Amino acid sequence: MEHDVLKHPTVAESPATLCALLGQVTAANPEACAVVDSDRALSYRALHTQVDFYAKALLALGVKRGDRVAMLAPPSIDFWIVLLAATSVGAVWLGLNPRYRQRDFGHVLIDSEPVAVVCLSPFEDRDYCSELRPMLPKEVPIVCHGEATAESISADDFEASGREVSNEVLAAARAAVRAEDAAIIVYTSGTTGKPKGAVLSHGAIVSCAVANAGWMGREALARAVCAGPVNHVGMINNACMNVFAAGGTIIFHPRVDLLAMAELSSRWPPTYMVSSPTIFAMMLAINPDVPSYLESVRLIVFGGAATPKSMLAQIARCGARLSSVYGLTESCGIVTRTDETRDLDVLADTIGTPLPGVTIRIAAADGSTCALGEAGEIQIKAPFVMSGYFRNPAATAAAFTADGFLRTGDVGLLRVDGNLSIVGRLKEMFKSGGYNIYPAEIEQAICEHPSVALAAVIATPDPKFQEVGIAFVEPRMGASVTAEELREFLRARVANYKIPKRFVIAAELPKLPNLKIDKAALRSAAP
Repeated sequence: MEHDVLKHPTVAESPATLCALLGQVTAANPEACAVVDSDRALSYRALHTQVDFYAKALLALGVKRGDRVAMLAPPSIDFWIVLLAATSVGAVWLGLNPRYRQRDFGHVLIDSEPVAVVCLSPFEDRDYCSELRPMLPKEVPIVCHGEATAESISADDFEASGREVSNEVLAAARAAVRAEDAAIIVYTSGTTGKPKGAVLSHGAIVSCAVANAGWMGREALARAVCAGPVNHVGMINNACMNVFAAGGTIIFHPRVDLLAMAELSSRWPPTYMVSSPTIFAMMLAINPDVPSYLESVRLIVFGGAATPKSMLAQIARCGARLSSVYGLTESCGIVTRTDETRDLDVLADTIGTPLPGVTIRIAAADGSTCALGEAGEIQIKAPFVMSGYFRNPAATAAAFTADGFLRTGDVGLLRVDGNLSIVGRLKEMFKSGGYNIYPAEIEQAICEHPSVALAAVIATPDPKFQEVGIAFVEPRMGASVTAEELREFLRARVANYKIPKRFVIAAELPKLPNLKIDKAALRSAAP
């Protein structure tokens, strides 16, 4: 194997569509518990039946292959049924986050042009049916799971409309769906502009889930609590789809509330957890020792930002297998992972090696392949990557190289031990006094301080150095830290020119709905 391009043997043949995957896992163990939502639980057989009912109702409404069906809901059985039903008949499902405001809703709805919107309303004191109605053409129906308004259709009435659709009509609609057809549109967070809709095909989603289930193992994927936003690839693919592909149980909770999720876990002990530095920090703020609800967990995958070794050392006490993973919306989720190891240096400093079916290269600015240890853009080729950005051919063309590799915008390098490391983001890199600086490296160094929970570094103009870094720091619960302490701490860890010129200590840093630090908000607030 050449050191400059990482490859892995191709993944075994997997079902062509999400509906085919549902059929496969149902046939394998029809009475196994598929989904849990509060006091409601469905076996795979019952889930399949509910998906069939809803799919027929969508056909009765006139939904056709390629039409978009939008859904606004928290993580729930209803969310999962609608996603599987819509995609089973060739419609393209997309999620709307309940935390969205009018501007967010407006852009996504205008861009995607759904033929129907499904809402769980009211939710958290907001009447979403009334909020969304003025944003949609009159002919676009709103199906309300909850309290229907005069301008919406109740879920019961909607499902009843599908009774006239025969099994033969349903089967014919499903038979027309192909692996390359769009299944889901996931809109990016839009931190550097208007969100773009990444189109993920049936084949991409299913093959990614099967590849991940392969290395994670069915035992680890037996049960997982899924509480993230339904419009995020981490929730849809990294959490739900991986458990689904393994025939495990998805335990839904409407929001990220660790105390409530701990109580839920006492009834349904989770074996798999998708996490991030933010989630780890929230957990340790509640209990600096190993939280009791991690006792059943066999595998914790984490990523999204640098995770300090000190934090991992505390989490590792639970005894679960830990794996640092890497992926993005456009790659359909996880595409690399660290092999089984207890080495905190490897877990904190690398993202491991590619999954089956994935090829990764590190590319220099001129397009050439970087040498071992040389930093460049991480580029991916795999059956998992997106088909493109919805109705945005210019952005799609810019996202891929001439030979078909996805440009991630992340800067990384290949280490001597064969693992990949993240250096930073191309768009976040800034020049200070002629030096290239990647915030991710500095953020990780800051987070190694025992009093720090989270950190974010952004650039700001400077008359002398062109740009300098500002570090925003969130201390751990009950701890305190000063700017001078952090400067002194960093002097032994990073080059002097990389040390931020200013530090802002805040009780809590702003977060996006996916719980990543909101750097756009920090830039607006920068002193």
